[in-house]
Amino acid sequence: PNAPILALGDLVYSSGKPVEFSDCFDPLWKDNRARTLPTPGNHEYNTPDAFGYYQYWGERAGPDDLGYYATHHGTWLILSLNSETDASPGSPQALWLNKTLAASPEACVLAFYHRPAYSLKERGGRDNAVALFKQLEQAGASVVLNGHNHFYERTLPLGADGTPDTTNGTVSFTVGTGGDKSRELPTLDTTAKAIFGHLGVLRLELGQHEFQWGFVDAESGETLDAGQAPCNLRPS
Repeated sequence: PNAPILALGDLVYSSGKPVEFSDCFDPLWKDNRARTLPTPGNHEYNTPDAFGYYQYWGERAGPDDLGYYATHHGTWLILSLNSETDASPGSPQALWLNKTLAASPEACVLAFYHRPAYSLKERGGRDNAVALFKQLEQAGASVVLNGHNHFYERTLPLGADGTPDTTNGTVSFTVGTGGDKSRELPTLDTTAKAIFGHLGVLRLELGQHEFQWGFVDAESGETLDAGQAPCNLRPS
């Protein structure tokens, strides 16, 4: 009941207006607001500069309305990043991410942002997501969490280019299972598990040197995907 909730963007539809947060989000989630760690999605930016999102979350959205920030959980560095703004090499976000990763060289790394870089449903507008994933994978991140696509997908460990890398790749979870449901799609050779037509949540347990996951169906409570893996070794 006290675990952090990582909210993966598109938290209200369809424009991220203040009234949508007060009338749609608050009735269900207000009691958990203090333990929720948000990240913005593309729908939040349907309102200019996502002002409704930043107005609602305040300091919890990170400093200066940039949409990225860092926190720690045990031996883990947790990064909320912004796939809706520039993340190309040399951008303020990329420079901040590099500095933040370098400041915690021993930590296991988990990052979350809205758009997946690599998924079995490829959509436009993912350049920033790809740039973030590449930077994270090269820094030895263990886990990346995304929303955007309306299904559950766990990839194999992936290298920076999105191809399987079982030696030191980063596992990507797409958990867009809090609203609309997607039709079933063909899986790819990068897909370890895909689940369609189920609303649910991903539960993560972050150990000192490893992590465990379980995707739980919201209606039945059944765990539909589960496993564990060690943290990646960070490059020195």
